[in-house]
Amino acid sequence: MTSEFRGFGDIDQLAQRAVDAVLRLVGRAIALARGVLIVTLVFAGGGFLLGVAALSGGIETVWIVVGGFFAALAIVAVVTAMLRLRAVRRVAGDLFDDVRSLIGGDEQTQRTVIETVESTDGDDNEGLVVVSRQFLSMQNAIGGRVDQFRSLATALTAVTSFPGLVALAVVVSFVFAGLGFLFLIALAL
Repeated sequence: MTSEFRGFGDIDQLAQRAVDAVLRLVGRAIALARGVLIVTLVFAGGGFLLGVAALSGGIETVWIVVGGFFAALAIVAVVTAMLRLRAVRRVAGDLFDDVRSLIGGDEQTQRTVIETVESTDGDDNEGLVVVSRQFLSMQNAIGGRVDQFRSLATALTAVTSFPGLVALAVVVSFVFAGLGFLFLIALAL
């Protein structure tokens, strides 16, 4: 195994570039998650409250249970994504050591990290979902060695679960926005 990589320098330089890519993605994801949280609070919370105001009787009780569950689900999904992303910032110091140890493992893992870094070094306008998918291969490289690479596992879990959690919140928010519109019409009649 060589410590020199084409275009990447030594193992330390490659590890630092991988950590920088993760932290750059985390920063972008946190900013997006804040916006999604605001939208979710407005649409899911507003739609839920409009439903409570527009409905009466037994259907109101059903709405409180079902609507409350889905509103809470959307909010919890975004908050979970944000907490996972913030956890990455807390372990950022240990992340370098984990990535360096992972790279030192074998040539296939080195290639995986290089491909991931190369794919994320591109345009900053590339979508977060596309960029976060690139980290799935690194997560697969860890495999069953999660205890050995705790910081890296935390970072990769946060980055790869982010799109699903945010998508869940957005879909539920749009459903609440549509229902909120219908509840507004019902209140106006």
